[in-house]
Amino acid sequence: NLNKILSSTLALVTQQALFLNIQVVQDFDDALANVFVDVGQLQQVFLNIILNAADAMKGKGTLTVRTEPATDHQHVLVSFTDTGAGMTEEVIDRIFEPFFTTKPRGQGTGLGLAIAYGIVQKHHGDILVSSQRGQGSTITVKLPAAA
Repeated sequence: NLNKILSSTLALVTQQALFLNIQVVQDFDDALANVFVDVGQLQQVFLNIILNAADAMKGKGTLTVRTEPATDHQHVLVSFTDTGAGMTEEVIDRIFEPFFTTKPRGQGTGLGLAIAYGIVQKHHGDILVSSQRGQGSTITVKLPAAA
């Protein structure tokens, strides 16, 4: 149940100081299909995305986490929308590359999203990115629904 995985993952991070001034909005579809996943690995994916969103918002803003069925009804979607600075096309094209980071030296390895992408690919899913400079970003994890 993705909603339960997300709730427990959010409970882990939202108590941290980094989230003091970040409002987290949970918009979960109660009728969402289940997925067949490694829960620990998926939590790692979600943690990486959530922490990157908090960094992008510099500790202040709104993070909206939404679950919904994909239009093909064969997949489920988990989207993370932040009110951060957004990304350029050049950054979007590279964010899943190992060791690519926009963070200052010593503050990030550039491996978080590369690892997350690999985990999602192993689960036969995909990660989609939508962003506009000055208007935030949406990272969407697409996973196959369980049969």
